[in-house]
Amino acid sequence: MSKRRNRGRKIRGKNLGKHRKIIPPRVTFEFTDLDLTAFGGASVLAQTARQFGLFELLEEAVSVKVRNRGASDVETLWSIIASFARGHGSLSDLDALRADRAARTVLGLRRVPESRRAGEWLSRLGPMDVKGLWNAAAAFAGRVAPYIIEHEVETKGYVPLFIDATGIEVDGRLFERTGKDYNGNRCYWLHGTFLGGLWTAGQLQPGGGRVTLNWRKLLDWTCGMIPRGAPVWLRGDNAYYKGALVRACAERGWDYSVSLTNDRWKGPVLEQLEGLPDAAWTDIGMEEEAIFATHHPAGWDRMQHYVAIRRRTRGGQFLLVPQHTVILVSRNDLPLAELVRRHRGKQGQENAFKGPLEDMDLHHPPCRGYRANQAFYALGHIAQVLLRAVQYTVLPKKARRHGIRPIIRYVMRAAAHMVRSARRMCVRFARNNFRLDWLYHAMVTLEAPTPSRSRAPPPRAAA
Repeated sequence: MSKRRNRGRKIRGKNLGKHRKIIPPRVTFEFTDLDLTAFGGASVLAQTARQFGLFELLEEAVSVKVRNRGASDVETLWSIIASFARGHGSLSDLDALRADRAARTVLGLRRVPESRRAGEWLSRLGPMDVKGLWNAAAAFAGRVAPYIIEHEVETKGYVPLFIDATGIEVDGRLFERTGKDYNGNRCYWLHGTFLGGLWTAGQLQPGGGRVTLNWRKLLDWTCGMIPRGAPVWLRGDNAYYKGALVRACAERGWDYSVSLTNDRWKGPVLEQLEGLPDAAWTDIGMEEEAIFATHHPAGWDRMQHYVAIRRRTRGGQFLLVPQHTVILVSRNDLPLAELVRRHRGKQGQENAFKGPLEDMDLHHPPCRGYRANQAFYALGHIAQVLLRAVQYTVLPKKARRHGIRPIIRYVMRAAAHMVRSARRMCVRFARNNFRLDWLYHAMVTLEAPTPSRSRAPPPRAAA
């Protein structure tokens, strides 16, 4: 009888395991006076900003307030930047930061503006204030750039430079100086250049105009961050197929590659390849073949090199019509597969451009005023550079393989407890945070700075 009972219990246990219900325990709810925060990374963010002299740059950027009442100009700027770095791209999120006493304390903020006040403050900015924010963003990026350049040269052998523009869509016609993009949507154009994953220069420009507006200024800003003699590889899309851009790269000693998707521009290159035998093409893997070509575009100063890519099969099945892709390249002394690989690496930098928009929730401008929206995205630019500074100077090297989204999730949004004892302040991270190794490395780095992490920023690279 006992054996049968045990056998029955085992069978019933197995059945219960398959159909076990989820029954959450009953809990009671209370409030606590402990200084807890879900923005534990605010301490890391503030210390990194101080190390690179960001607060001094913000003090010189704008001058709006006249009365000594409410949040100052610098406090308003720093509040918005810190909110962006947490992944909160709406001005209404400032109200949540305003209520977070622990985060405000470690950020060094005595006062945080209400969201409505912050919108009013942005609307009062003029053209000189916007230019001041652009210059501050470029100067701040120049202080962080040496760490990114060193990493890129060490891992790739060159510094990838990406230039592009993306549309910032708006709802309605009340936004100043918007225009229609290629798809008929009303938008602004956000221009930017990237060294690796670092947003080095950027401007919000009116919609409906040229996609490549003011590209010279962006390259001038970026050029000042690159040491003389550093190998640079510029990547661009079809809109940057310009003789002036190619000449600017040649003057600076940069290599370049540009995609050609316009049939009128790539047509003369493909005409040269008609009738060539299959033996003339080189297999570069992934069911693709490539070949070199030369062409002298009208109005350009010299002959240019091109890589034509042909795909005749997909998934082992022959295509009825082969697909061709053309890339303008600066040199033909590298293998075809290497040239294609280097150019297609721009997809990662395109993701870095999308990162500030998606990860920091900056897809939609909050203000109707054009200057206010320009300042809004200039602050988003500074927040992206600050997150990269945390990633490359505070966190372990393994963290450099990621974009800024994991930095926001696992460092900025780490749960922590702020404790004050004997006139000292301590931020205690919860042990159930996911990236304890990142947090521990940040703690050790910030508590025991090395000469490279001194308060003075690294020297600016020569042009």
